[in-house]
Amino acid sequence: MSTNTVLLKAIRLPVYCPTAVTVAVSKRMALLRILVIIWASLAASHSQAEDIQTNTLYKIIVKPSGRPAAVHLARILAEDDDGSYLIEEQSGQQQLVSAVASGGIQATGQPFQAWTKEQVAEDLLKRFPQGFKTHSSKHFVIVYNTTDAYAKWNAVLFERLHKAFYAYWKRFGAELHEPEFPLVSLIFESRDDYLKYAAEEKVQGAENMIGFYSMQTNRIATYDLTGVEGMIPDGQRLSTTELVNAILRQPAAERSVATVVHEAVHQISFNSGLQQRLALHNPVAISEGLAMYFESPDLRSSSGWNGIGNVNKYNLALFRHYLSNRPSNSLITLIQDDTRFQNAQTVNSAYGEAWALSYFLAKTRPKEFTAYLTDLATRPLTTVNDDKQRISDFQKHFGADLAKLDREFLKFIARQ
Repeated sequence: MSTNTVLLKAIRLPVYCPTAVTVAVSKRMALLRILVIIWASLAASHSQAEDIQTNTLYKIIVKPSGRPAAVHLARILAEDDDGSYLIEEQSGQQQLVSAVASGGIQATGQPFQAWTKEQVAEDLLKRFPQGFKTHSSKHFVIVYNTTDAYAKWNAVLFERLHKAFYAYWKRFGAELHEPEFPLVSLIFESRDDYLKYAAEEKVQGAENMIGFYSMQTNRIATYDLTGVEGMIPDGQRLSTTELVNAILRQPAAERSVATVVHEAVHQISFNSGLQQRLALHNPVAISEGLAMYFESPDLRSSSGWNGIGNVNKYNLALFRHYLSNRPSNSLITLIQDDTRFQNAQTVNSAYGEAWALSYFLAKTRPKEFTAYLTDLATRPLTTVNDDKQRISDFQKHFGADLAKLDREFLKFIARQ
């Protein structure tokens, strides 16, 4: 079996969840960075079509054993010698398909083109029960069965974040691009509806998450985290301002806003070019640290969020709790692999330190931090992913003396 085949067979398209809601969040982290995609030599072993072009729209007929054939209109991102393909549909969803029927890959003669917001919305409404609606903003499509005002609040929050996110990174030299696909957020009225969807999508540990971003579907999924839905009498309509005020008065407001923003940061990061959607060599600590750096709510704001880089009191408390038992090599273990995010005993401290590290780097070394992210994002997806490579990547931008960097890091965080 070729290297391509072995690596492609190892795909588990992961989800991203918010900061440590409970230690059980670690259940899904075991799946999170076992993902490698081979992009090169797409046509080398292909026997059904002579030249696979990544920007061509193909009709792909899949015929699993004992089940009806399924037809996909998609582009082919990768293939292996055994006839498995990683495909990307016009909605932005990616999936691994096998059992492609003989002659089941046909070029349509059309270029691959992402769906519009209208096409995405129409497709999703067909997939959800009656009662779901859609609301579109400049970059996002919200699919929901909550109140209109709650959906619009999410859209306002997302767009504010999108604008601030691009402005922030461009300030330090990052070359971001507009998302190719509309950014989809699913908002369910109840936790039960949310868990049912998560089960259909085979998301493990969803009962321990209050929201997630899926790399496979490229969607955010969450539910009405405030409980405000049940406070509204049947038939009563609230303005967005009235609903936002009700949301921000709830005891769970801080974590509710943080969760919504956190998942949107993941989605924007992976669709703007700041991070690679399928890169194995990108540390979990960096992805989660970035989301936490942006998530900090401002409950005095009219939307609950008003800017970037506020001290994240929730994660600062986690990190301070960890400090009394923090080993001297903690910075190294955080970056070199993702083990600490996979262990129920260490996941909370890992999240706390991931926020603290991103906060430190963004505040004291923003240009170096941006260059580091750019380096990871533009590296081939086949980049070696091992302890030494990750540490080398980090040292390239922040210096070889990690002990010195660690002392500066701790001193800086102690002042917060």
